Amino acid sequence: MGKQARKVMALFILGHAGTGKSWLTHRFVSRQHDRGASWCVLDKDVVSEVWTGPLLMAYGHDPQDRDSPFFKQVARDLGYHSTLRVGRDQIEHGTHVVFPGPWSRELASGAIFSPSELGLPECTRLYHVWLDLPLDIRKQRIIDRGDPRDQWKLAHWDEYAGALKRPAAVQDGRIKVLDASLPESDQLAFLDALLET
Repeated sequence: MGKQARKVMALFILGHAGTGKSWLTHRFVSRQHDRGASWCVLDKDVVSEVWTGPLLMAYGHDPQDRDSPFFKQVARDLGYHSTLRVGRDQIEHGTHVVFPGPWSRELASGAIFSPSELGLPECTRLYHVWLDLPLDIRKQRIIDRGDPRDQWKLAHWDEYAGALKRPAAVQDGRIKVLDASLPESDQLAFLDALLET
């Protein structure tokens, strides 16, 4: 591992659906590129979408399903592991990576705080932020984006929303919370300050 890799960062932009993880990720990375910094986006939805639908169809399931027990047991981890595997290569070559997503299992297990448990180089500097937004705003954003993968959430909203919890690492302060209703400039300033810690 070269000297450059010892300084490479992985930023996890976390939060429930509709909090603006992808929106903030792309604005953050665009600004980093404007500053001449080498960052890439690794969104597990993008990494895994090309094969997730066909995999579900091959097993007789709805290709848009992202909430059933079958999806969570069979496809979910493959998508996250694929994303981390691509991220490892980027970090080894000195490129900082942003990983937007819920990362719920990794949060629950504590793996999200360990480069080795994530399969990333040991020298990776990990940073985390949790995006927070009122539930009614999140629901409207989910409706507005019109993604077929959200159909189950909207059709079973009370069940879905009732199961949402802040992860323990957010509740106990290990992960800082960002108010996702703040102006873009304030959200980006929050991330700048986070990466300086």
